[in-house]
Amino acid sequence: MNCPKCDHQLKQVKITGVKVDHCENCGGLWFDKDELKLTRDHRDENLSWLEFDLWSDKNKLAVSDQSGNCPKCDKSLFKVKYGDSDIMVDVCLDCRGVWLDKKELDKIISYLEEKVDKETIPEYLRDLEHEVAELITHPSKATIEARHILILMKLIDYRFMSQHPRLAEIISGLPK
Repeated sequence: MNCPKCDHQLKQVKITGVKVDHCENCGGLWFDKDELKLTRDHRDENLSWLEFDLWSDKNKLAVSDQSGNCPKCDKSLFKVKYGDSDIMVDVCLDCRGVWLDKKELDKIISYLEEKVDKETIPEYLRDLEHEVAELITHPSKATIEARHILILMKLIDYRFMSQHPRLAEIISGLPK
């Protein structure tokens, strides 16, 4: 496979245990379908509960200009806005691969971490409600959804403790 940006040969590398294709010339990364999500989950499992699917809501899929050819299937790549961030990634609408330019993976992780940090307790509770509903409607994914629920409960606990230190101190002093 060749780089869609500079046409150099891509080489396989492991990023947090996931094999992806890397351009040594421009520093870009090619992620086959679902590899970007796996890489994110392995890099910071506390982010795994966040929706990461570029394809889940076609109404939010803001596609813009063509940006080269897919290194896997040679179809056109298109620029797509990553969620509600300012990050534009290149995607193949056919094989669902994702091309990230140099440092874009770091930008995505920072964006997601910032998103988690800005959530309020009511927002975390809505997220928790969504994960419980997922657990009920998709019992085949029980292990994954249970892990997401535990992560959210931990985040709610941390947020509560930081927003209400005096109350947290009183609660922690109660007999068990």
